[in-house]
Amino acid sequence: MDRRWIQNSNRCADEYLDGIEDFIEFARRHNPGATRIRCPCRRCNNTLWETIENVGFHLVRNGMIETYSIWNLHGEQLEHASSSNATRVDSVQPIVDANDQVMDIIQDVFPFASTNMNEEEQDDVPTPIDSAEFEQYEKLLKNANQELYPGCESFSVLTAIVELMHGKIKYRMSNLCFDYFLGVFKRMLPTDNCLPKDHKQAQKVLNGLGLGYEKIHACKNNCMLFYKEYESLDTCPICNESRFKMTSQNRTTKIPQKVMRYLPLKPRLQRLYMSTHTATDMRWHKEKRVEDDVMRHPADGEAWKEFDRTFPEFAADPRNVRLGLATDGFNPYGVLNQHHSTWPIFVFPYNLPPWKCMKKEYMMMTVLITEDPGRSIDVYLRPLVDELKDLWTNGVRTYDKSTGKCSLCGQRFVDCE
Repeated sequence: MDRRWIQNSNRCADEYLDGIEDFIEFARRHNPGATRIRCPCRRCNNTLWETIENVGFHLVRNGMIETYSIWNLHGEQLEHASSSNATRVDSVQPIVDANDQVMDIIQDVFPFASTNMNEEEQDDVPTPIDSAEFEQYEKLLKNANQELYPGCESFSVLTAIVELMHGKIKYRMSNLCFDYFLGVFKRMLPTDNCLPKDHKQAQKVLNGLGLGYEKIHACKNNCMLFYKEYESLDTCPICNESRFKMTSQNRTTKIPQKVMRYLPLKPRLQRLYMSTHTATDMRWHKEKRVEDDVMRHPADGEAWKEFDRTFPEFAADPRNVRLGLATDGFNPYGVLNQHHSTWPIFVFPYNLPPWKCMKKEYMMMTVLITEDPGRSIDVYLRPLVDELKDLWTNGVRTYDKSTGKCSLCGQRFVDCE
């Protein structure tokens, strides 16, 4: 059976969809009566069991493991397959060094820093990052090269922190729980180890990777944000409500009545072009999309096409970003607190192919409103609207990893001004 369809990157192609149907039929035939089978998609990696219907959905959304050309985990006999043109999936899984992955992350964040350092005539080459950014780069590089403890070859300080923080987020560990286990690990390791003692110190090490957030105070009655021209005010100019809560006179810090968290959009969009994993995919909607009458992606819709006709200069460059925005309120405490409501606002980069643009890895939370905004959600959207206006009018200078050039002007990044 021809299984070259597994290597097809276009999961909307008829060849790929027909191949999935062949696999599902194969699995049903070799597992009669089974309600669940191993899922060979790239996320489940043949380690999780799903219903046969869900397996088909996963394969369309995530793609099949490219090396799984002998379906031995689904009933295929190895002696019946040609060993010359296929190998077992569990023998070809690549072993990726964690330290190399962390160095790749640093290169994605500062893709032009190491290149600039290697230029022969450094005095004549404009530095594309300022001194503060370069200082962050050096700190990250130092932590990436520093052993977790003397003689440790498996983990650097930065690698250990990234792995632990990834586990914290993946398994929804609280800060207190994380602090406890971090302290236990630190006592287990040799006394001269460099592992941070708590979550706060670990976050400080990762600050250089960017993608942080800023707190913006809001009026208690949702009238306005203490932002830009109102940043220095202590009372709302609309309702005269105090910006801060009433506290004892001995307290040195003021507590705001209401706080909104804003996650800047520009650096997150820049990462999509600065990473080797997504730089090319950001042009998928123009360069690889199949032109037919099937609706697979927002780019196939009439609204997208009408926008291209209205703004032909914007549509001419496929790297220009198309975004979708969504929000909804929910109560994270369930029935325990009926009056609480949290409103996250998400942005979706529609440049990406359909099997990526709606996955949670690429959903960008830009605003987090920790109380019900009522009918004044537009008040909390002001920082995002301002940033979108600036992107539309001026754009942002970004390193394109796929071409090595500035995405704004098309020149080499070190030559761009």
